[in-house]
Amino acid sequence: MQRQLSSIALALTALTSLATLAVSISPALSQPVATNSQPDKVTFLCREIFDKASGEKIPATVAWVPERKGHIRIIGWKSQVFPPAFSPQKRCEVVTQRFQQFYDNGGLNYLTHGINNGYPVICSIPNQGETCSAANQLFTIRPGSNPQLIFEQLKGILGGDTNIFLYQSSGQQVYVDMKEFFNKAPLENIPS
Repeated sequence: MQRQLSSIALALTALTSLATLAVSISPALSQPVATNSQPDKVTFLCREIFDKASGEKIPATVAWVPERKGHIRIIGWKSQVFPPAFSPQKRCEVVTQRFQQFYDNGGLNYLTHGINNGYPVICSIPNQGETCSAANQLFTIRPGSNPQLIFEQLKGILGGDTNIFLYQSSGQQVYVDMKEFFNKAPLENIPS
């Protein structure tokens, strides 16, 4: 009898430990969910959207903007150029998480383009004039692509048909003001 009680106690302890581990791991791996308890926080999500060009659903990084009570599209992920382990869905998940981290840490004031380790990239910077690095890189653009041209296309996606979000310094560096974008980008009908 004593042995059975010890076995049951041990099993319950193991089960409790596993449940605690699962609960502590889950939030780190899951996508953030916009709720009414986050009224002042932009929340980034990876969602499927309809791509008019291909006629198919594709993964997309979108943002819930609580002040506007709606979603805005950031970028759709279609490229198959990267290794199979980094599928469009995986890129969406990874980059969406980066957007959220930069936003939460106050580093998502502007998007810009640059080169990091020889690859063209889009990055998030807190202030104009800063450059892209591994620390602020959001995502890599297809090798061989012109980052400024790709950024101009991304800017078009971000700003709809307007250049209101585009800033250019005295050089060729182009910036998207994300605060202005969150306030003025077209709202999308994206299921939660």
